[in-house]
Amino acid sequence: MKKFLAWSAALAIATTGLIAGVAPAQAAGKTLTYGVIATIRSYAASSGEVANKGPFYQAVYDTLLYQLPSGKYTSALADKYTVDKAGTTVTLHIRKGVKFTDGAAVTPAAVKANIEAFQKGDSPRASDGASITSVSVKGENVILKLLYPDPSIKWALSAAIYIQSPATIGTDAAKKVPVGSGPYILNTSKTIVDSVYYFDPNPTFWNAKARKFDNLIIKVISDPTAAVNALKTGAVDVMNIADMNSIQSLKDAGFTISKQRLDWVGLTLVDRAGRMGSPLKSVKVRQAINMAFNRPALLQALAKGNGEVTEQIFASFYPGYDAKLDSTYPYDVARAKALLAEAGYPNGFELSMPTTAAFGTIAPAAIKQALGDIGITVNYTDVPIAQLFFQMQMPKFPAYYMSLGRMPEPYVLVKTQISRDGAWNPAGYGDAKSDALIRGIQQARTPAAAAKYYKSLNSYLVKQAWFAPLYQVDLMFGSSKNVKVTLQGGNAVPYLLYGISPA
Repeated sequence: MKKFLAWSAALAIATTGLIAGVAPAQAAGKTLTYGVIATIRSYAASSGEVANKGPFYQAVYDTLLYQLPSGKYTSALADKYTVDKAGTTVTLHIRKGVKFTDGAAVTPAAVKANIEAFQKGDSPRASDGASITSVSVKGENVILKLLYPDPSIKWALSAAIYIQSPATIGTDAAKKVPVGSGPYILNTSKTIVDSVYYFDPNPTFWNAKARKFDNLIIKVISDPTAAVNALKTGAVDVMNIADMNSIQSLKDAGFTISKQRLDWVGLTLVDRAGRMGSPLKSVKVRQAINMAFNRPALLQALAKGNGEVTEQIFASFYPGYDAKLDSTYPYDVARAKALLAEAGYPNGFELSMPTTAAFGTIAPAAIKQALGDIGITVNYTDVPIAQLFFQMQMPKFPAYYMSLGRMPEPYVLVKTQISRDGAWNPAGYGDAKSDALIRGIQQARTPAAAAKYYKSLNSYLVKQAWFAPLYQVDLMFGSSKNVKVTLQGGNAVPYLLYGISPA
């Protein structure tokens, strides 16, 4: 089953709304009230997610490594980490004396069980463990054998793979009551599922000095306007801000706005193989779609100019990024119509796509109009946010609009958005050329060698129009004067332990 990557719907995706009458945020240093745009479907570690949903899991679970905001890695449950010369054997020495909140010890066997459960589980990040071919225990060490040298394995061990008590793995109870070794314990008696989650401090947390707040509250606030109001009224201390019109007013009111250019926004053209019966199998159709968009105008209309137009999903800080590719598809309605005619669709066609209330109305309308101008009629299906990712995963739709993240390690992008088993490649599409270029990246022994394959892969994706990127957007994160925020490089929101502290 395809695994979906919910972490990067940063500007548009969320779930339930803000409950009226919630208590204001508590004093900094005592309690951190963290506003998030999306709830989680399961608390099992093997269902774990990152980005906007990451705080839920970071609150109760540990990882084997920590990634600091700078991008550097440090020890966590694994106090030592080594890789052999071939890059295919990872040895993790498991920290002694750590216990889960049910009293069980964190042992190498427990870690092994969690890694294997993660690989078999339904986490949207499951593909991050695809390079691991075996997990074994030798004394106090966990040994990972990799199919190929994986440049992103440290990231997987620090962000994707959470560790829970082995007695709870695979149980229904774990979906609602997490048992980990992390900084907090979920207070189930006070928590209102899908709305507000309360956490008490874990008295046996091994890294208590890193826990900057005694207690934690996570509030789910999907509506962009409600999110801004929650921050302004003190209902939350920190919150992702999707309403670009509110940025200046928040600054004027004394709130800090942190930003990073992380996501690309646009269309993923899922049905490139034509298995769903759409015309997207034709490269000329995909190229026509790319020519239908006035990207500078859309950047201004949808993001108030907070970003930069692009035609590639590779970030500017990736090896393989090529600025010249951003002029591959100039806005040209006449040429787009001609390409459709050459592909056998002189009168256009109908295209089914999902939308949801959290997208708002402006972006779906703008996309519908742009494609309508070249003869493509977009038929939207309104999908509840709780069902959106599931329906994409089937996959039910031949194309979708989304804001997708780009992690610091470029190979994470390759694994999740490009490879056949990628989380954001729900139809599993690939061809001989893309497969060969991905293998080249895996087998490259130097950064320079890998960069050549990245560049060729990026160019191939753009020319074959696998996607229709519109722009890369500045993600905005608001915080009150009570807290200090350090953004996590390559993540939509700051991490709990090292990204947020009392002011």
